Amino acid sequence: MAGLKIMQVQPDTMLASGTQFYLDQFEQISDKLPGQNVDWLQSSRNNNLARFGKNGFPTQKDEDWRYTPLKPVTGKAFNLKSAPTSGVEHEDTRSQSALRPIPGLNCHRLVFVDGFPEMSMSDIAGLDGKVSVRSLSEVLAEDPETIRDLLDSVVGESSHGFAALNGALHQDGLVVMLEEGAILSMPLEVVYASNQELTLVQPRNLICLGKGAKAQIIERTVSLSDSSCLHNSVTEVILNEGSELDYYLIQDQSRSSYQVCGVWARQKESSRFSCHTVTFGGGLVRNDLRSEMTGPGAHCDMLGVYSLSAKQHVDNHTTMIHGAAHCTSNELYKGVLDQRSRSVFHGRIKVEKDAQKTDARQSNNTLLLSRDAEIDTKPQLEIYADDVKCSHGATIGQLDETSMFYLRSRGIDPDVARSMLTYAFVNDVLGQIKIEPLRDYLEKALGEQLIREKKLFGQTK
Repeated sequence: MAGLKIMQVQPDTMLASGTQFYLDQFEQISDKLPGQNVDWLQSSRNNNLARFGKNGFPTQKDEDWRYTPLKPVTGKAFNLKSAPTSGVEHEDTRSQSALRPIPGLNCHRLVFVDGFPEMSMSDIAGLDGKVSVRSLSEVLAEDPETIRDLLDSVVGESSHGFAALNGALHQDGLVVMLEEGAILSMPLEVVYASNQELTLVQPRNLICLGKGAKAQIIERTVSLSDSSCLHNSVTEVILNEGSELDYYLIQDQSRSSYQVCGVWARQKESSRFSCHTVTFGGGLVRNDLRSEMTGPGAHCDMLGVYSLSAKQHVDNHTTMIHGAAHCTSNELYKGVLDQRSRSVFHGRIKVEKDAQKTDARQSNNTLLLSRDAEIDTKPQLEIYADDVKCSHGATIGQLDETSMFYLRSRGIDPDVARSMLTYAFVNDVLGQIKIEPLRDYLEKALGEQLIREKKLFGQTK
């Protein structure tokens, strides 16, 4: 690759956190990454590689990561595959369950396995002429200039080392482009499945909606085996005037896998962005969700549900930037923690000086089912305007014993009663999912998980 210089890093500094391994890996497989003949993309990769080489991975010394230990991730060597795995089997029960379409959901579908499109399981036929859904590699091969000014335009250079690593070594991903007034007739489901041990999967997604366009997108991350993988994704969302996007992130990887998920959105005037995050699986999950409202009248919802057990760890880090007047935002995150699981919620709201008439609300509520479970919650407000409404709150509690007694006195099994009360706790978040088959699927999955965990680990006192 012309002009590329691999940075040499001192062993006593960044090598300990795994940085040098990925710099070397880039040198080995860079000529096999998509977009070899696209000069502007190679420049972007070089810039991201240099930034990653300089800063490395974040650590707990960084304020934004102080509650999330990254050694389980940075202490392993995950490999980016340069070609699809031949003969990938999907015949076992786990694979069939993970890759099976959501019951009752009529949708367009795109499936990736270990970072590569699996077209035999995908179906994106019948799209309107004003709607384009393609893989990133296809766009880079056929007409890369259509995304030249869009890719990397929202993330910028202020993001963390995982995003920089994605920018240097991103493999493939989803590109959705809707022209002015276009409407995606059915939801689009994108499935990212990991299969091989110590695989690094780095999707790079770009979603751009023209003026007045509307779409619903479901992104699911699943595991086809119990292998340990790292899913490190970056999604850029660009919403033009009056456009609307409902985005659903369903995270259900194996307990031995790790996920770092970044979603960066830029919203123009009167646009609406709704991002729902539902986390069931993964040993360690970090979600960075950021929306910048640059036009008046924009609205953003960030809603999240996470149900954890054993030693699972999930870190939801959200940022709402109100950069224009009359913008509104709403955040509601609810978590259910059992056994020795741990969650982190850091919600930041920033109101710029010209963003008068802002209305921003934030709430994080957590249900602890075990005395060994732990939650760290940190709301953060930065307000530079004087005519605003901003609120935040956090609650931590346990199941109501009176309600449990009431249900059990009517002959309801203790595990079922517990599941009912837990679901009632998160229902105001799941209930806002507009796609009914998806909502039904998640409600069932949550109920089954709660009962299954109690059978595996026993009643926690």
